[in-house]
Amino acid sequence: MKKKSVFDTGYLSRTGLYALTAVLAFGILVYAAYHLLGRFSPGLELIDAVPTSVSKTVSADGYIMRDETAVYATDIFGGSVAPAVRDGSHVSLYGKIADVYANSSPDTETRLTELDEQIALLEKSQSENRSVQSASGLDADIYSDLFTIRSHCEDGNYADALALRTELLVGIKKRAILTGEITDYASQIAMLEGEKASLRSGLGANLGSVYSASAGYFFSDYDGYGNIFSADRIDSMTFEDFLAMAETEAEPGTGLCVGTIVNDYKWYLACLMDKADAGGLAQRYSCEVMFRYSGTSLDMKVYRMISETQGDRAVVVLQCGKMPVNFDYTRVQPVDIVTATYTGYEIPSSAVRVAGGFQGVYVKDEVTIEFRRIHILYENDGKVICSGKPDSMKYETNPDGSFKKDENDQLIEIIDPNDEVYPWISQNDIIVVSGTELYAGKTIND
Repeated sequence: MKKKSVFDTGYLSRTGLYALTAVLAFGILVYAAYHLLGRFSPGLELIDAVPTSVSKTVSADGYIMRDETAVYATDIFGGSVAPAVRDGSHVSLYGKIADVYANSSPDTETRLTELDEQIALLEKSQSENRSVQSASGLDADIYSDLFTIRSHCEDGNYADALALRTELLVGIKKRAILTGEITDYASQIAMLEGEKASLRSGLGANLGSVYSASAGYFFSDYDGYGNIFSADRIDSMTFEDFLAMAETEAEPGTGLCVGTIVNDYKWYLACLMDKADAGGLAQRYSCEVMFRYSGTSLDMKVYRMISETQGDRAVVVLQCGKMPVNFDYTRVQPVDIVTATYTGYEIPSSAVRVAGGFQGVYVKDEVTIEFRRIHILYENDGKVICSGKPDSMKYETNPDGSFKKDENDQLIEIIDPNDEVYPWISQNDIIVVSGTELYAGKTIND
């Protein structure tokens, strides 16, 4: 009698067939996926054509020129000055601007100025909507000030570090008020006013008060250059005049100077630079200026350009029509001036190609590579800002020189036949940054 096998050979055959079929199906799927991915991801480096803006800037030393008059205490030649108004405040004719005390104490004068700044900032904060303030935002500002102060100290810029002290202290107080550690702004202002009164009482006898001889804006710092860099010299100033002004020593005072009165809210900035850089401002009405000492950007009008007769330098005079709060009016300071702003598609210079005598880029158009013309606006540091077809258009004209119009009374644009063969780049085109053996019409993965 034949012994029955313990294995079901039919079952094993069916199972093996199923397994083999599954393996083959998986292999086919992998093969198809490999070639599909290879077709659409050929190893090309791609970027999208998305509009961006880039600014070209020039750095220069700016000389502040204002219509100002130094104010001196009559027949007083020493002591401490305690301003009665804050820096930048408008004073009326014959308005009180300072008291002079017998004891000379530069540290007390500095502290009084600092207290005035803190009180001004707190009063401004008192009127702000606290509901839109956040502790995290204030923390970020506080840490930023701390790191900046530390950086200044490491670089030996102790004056710049001290200039941030008031802003830091006010930021800490604002956070304490917001989080409930301090009840209100009024109590903080009252405390600072009390310290001011105490400091004043320690300065000795009041030698006299100083009043303004004209209406204007008061500033406690005066450097002796008010008449030299006077705004009334700007319209007639030559290039040589400016160089002479820059070499002139400050004028000595005739007594104890308590500050200066700026008679006009308009002030000017004279910047020495290369003619090539000045040329970027020649066609502009205004430009953005970053003042490094204040960390403030101001929009200033291009007022005048004065070129060196025989040379490659020029003086650009800019005008500002407002007086920003807590601004550093140091006479000479470094500034960064935006001479041009370009808006277009940013691409690496290496992506720019030439086809048919035209500059352009290759783009991915579904499964093929195509060529698109570009108009280069700006190139710097290995990058290009480019656009599509320039805005300037040409229109068909009649024999008498007038423009032709179509049946809808619209000007008839002259169509460049090259536009059909070599179209212009447009937004969201997929630009080929790098790749080998590129040409228009190439099928990806050929």
